[in-house]
Amino acid sequence: MLPTAEIAYGPDAPRITTFNQATSYACRNRNSAETGKISEHAHGNAIDIAGFTFSDRKTFVIEPREKDSTLVGAFERAITASACLFFTTVLGPASDAAHETHLHLDVIKRKGDYRYCW
Repeated sequence: MLPTAEIAYGPDAPRITTFNQATSYACRNRNSAETGKISEHAHGNAIDIAGFTFSDRKTFVIEPREKDSTLVGAFERAITASACLFFTTVLGPASDAAHETHLHLDVIKRKGDYRYCW
């Protein structure tokens, strides 16, 4: 993530010091639906990240930026795509309305090591 921040914010980019967490463990179904599959949050295998705080105390908030042609928009899309190298499910603002304000990251095991990144 650091090289991406340096590209988006310049060579003197502040360091990311904090991941601003939205949710972690929550005993519930997916998307808090009344019925359906149990969320990976209920298994303790998921975390939602709402943004980051940099060493200069400025924050970066996850929000819909799929059509944002600035370096900030590219930064968000890059971190979303990069997360799929480490997590098996990555859902961000472009995936659906339930994830417009955060990145959902989980490690569910799927057949053939399939990853779902959106």
